[in-house]
Amino acid sequence: MNNAVPGRPSTPGKRFLSRREVALLFDVSAHTIYRWTREGRLPYIMTPGGRRRYPKEEIDRLAATWLQVHRGGEREPSRS
Repeated sequence: MNNAVPGRPSTPGKRFLSRREVALLFDVSAHTIYRWTREGRLPYIMTPGGRRRYPKEEIDRLAATWLQVHRGGEREPSRS
């Protein structure tokens, strides 16, 4: 059962994030996260099923820094 709530990228105690959850944190598309991963910009692990999962603590740190630089600290998605 999936307990994901739209607009809330993760749940407490969760150690890894999906590509969609990371995209929500950075306010970019899931394809951008895929591209950044291929380019070596984001840390990840591969699951036995071949899916990428992103370490939550590292991604949270990167997202906070990225949003400060690119969005002036704003955490709400832009409404364009």
